[in-house]
Amino acid sequence: MVRNLKKGRDGTILMAGPNNASFGDVFRYDARLPDEPGKSFTNLTRKLGPHQFWDVLEDRRGNLWFTSTDAGVYYDNGKTIQHFTTKEGLASNSVRSVYEDKDGIIWFGTADGISRYDGKSFRNFTSPNAPLFYKEGHWNHDIHTILEDKTGKLWVGTRGDAFVYDGKTFTTLTHKGEPFLDVWSIIEDRKGTIWLGGYNGFRVGRTGGLYRYDGRTFTKVSERGAYAIIEDKKGNIWTTGPVNPANWTVQALSRYEATSLHSDTPIVTEIKSGKAFFGLLEANDGSIWFGDATGVYRYDGRTITDFYNKGGQKKYSIDPKQSAIVWRGSMLLGGWEGTTFRGDGSRTGNVGLKKGELTIESDRRSDRHLVGGTVEIDMTTIQETMDDQRPRNKLPSFFDVKKFPLSTFTITKVEPENGASANVPTDGSIRVTAEGNLNITGNLTIEGITKAVTVRAKMHFKDGMDGTVELNGALTIDRTEWGIDSGSEKYFLKSGDGTISDDVKLFIKIVARKHMR
Repeated sequence: MVRNLKKGRDGTILMAGPNNASFGDVFRYDARLPDEPGKSFTNLTRKLGPHQFWDVLEDRRGNLWFTSTDAGVYYDNGKTIQHFTTKEGLASNSVRSVYEDKDGIIWFGTADGISRYDGKSFRNFTSPNAPLFYKEGHWNHDIHTILEDKTGKLWVGTRGDAFVYDGKTFTTLTHKGEPFLDVWSIIEDRKGTIWLGGYNGFRVGRTGGLYRYDGRTFTKVSERGAYAIIEDKKGNIWTTGPVNPANWTVQALSRYEATSLHSDTPIVTEIKSGKAFFGLLEANDGSIWFGDATGVYRYDGRTITDFYNKGGQKKYSIDPKQSAIVWRGSMLLGGWEGTTFRGDGSRTGNVGLKKGELTIESDRRSDRHLVGGTVEIDMTTIQETMDDQRPRNKLPSFFDVKKFPLSTFTITKVEPENGASANVPTDGSIRVTAEGNLNITGNLTIEGITKAVTVRAKMHFKDGMDGTVELNGALTIDRTEWGIDSGSEKYFLKSGDGTISDDVKLFIKIVARKHMR
């Protein structure tokens, strides 16, 4: 999810946002490089741990600031990384915005007020004004966005009332006696006009939209909401947000023509509609970049490029530490003591995965499908455990691990089971969602012998842009088809209760993450 887009130095583009309830990242796109998937994007926060990064800033000195909603702020000067939290004086560890003013002071919008950082220490502010609408709670302290205008005043959007701070006084922003609520974006255009999107007029009904301020009064420009607002080089105003603020399920990237901005009916062009649009930016080449719940887009005036859901295939690397295979075998006949059943001698064991990858194909509708992959199994790790959990020795009589240290499984076909959908939701959500049961057919090679098998599995995508896919599968094989005949019922049934069932069940869990470079 690309919540925020910012310009970096030398024409680069920075993008930040959460992928789910507990994890997110910040990426840099180097627009100077050719548009080759995987080569132009760099994950800047991958080594900082699993945090929900929300905003990013590259200041005038080239230092990077990463804000998160769970772990405060990280500062990267290219040599060292500092971590700022409430222990260092930050107002809250939940930080949704970062802004640099004309003097190089860094401002943070937190869940408990504004934090000002001068390079040495923090100074925190909360609006002392009594809330005009939400009388309960501290919604006026939950800061969404900060802007310094040409006169040096700070314009602040909050979850509650928006306000202006002139260094001494906090002034609540109102229109027709009502405050602006839940303001996520405020900009100042080249002419000094302030633009914001928010809700206003609660006493006459819940209305929202895009507003402009000429220094004296606010004017409602459009009913369309505005999560993000920018002015392009031609003076056009662009927004992302709901087409109808009363219904956030239909959103759009919209352009307001510069020549019509001050007319009663401005000309609005809807560039793209969808379920959820967020960050917004004009790149140095004039293209418009915007983010949604599954990635980032670029509009060059003619076509829209979807960098995540381009038609094509992506590789997901299997994480051997998070993946596992467990096998289970048993004796053919059970053991008895009188009329008491003593069990069938069931045995289970683990086999480690060495490496592998899954191939995921995506289309323009944001649907993702498993289409291929290969898994390498490290047979030298095979272990046996009796049903009483006593560890046993490895089984050289079953597997010649010195001669055949690897087994492999290569996917040849994937089909939904019983018509179940193998797609992710198309509603822009980032929730963990099961995509249904699959029949995964492939070639299983053990001891140099290859046979086709079908694994019944369930697949789901846990994350968004920097995603994780998880497969939970099982299959039963006849071990003798791979030349594993020791104690087989086919050949040793006459030996009685020492006969081992030919059927071996395999339980499989695979966790794979999209290749990052």
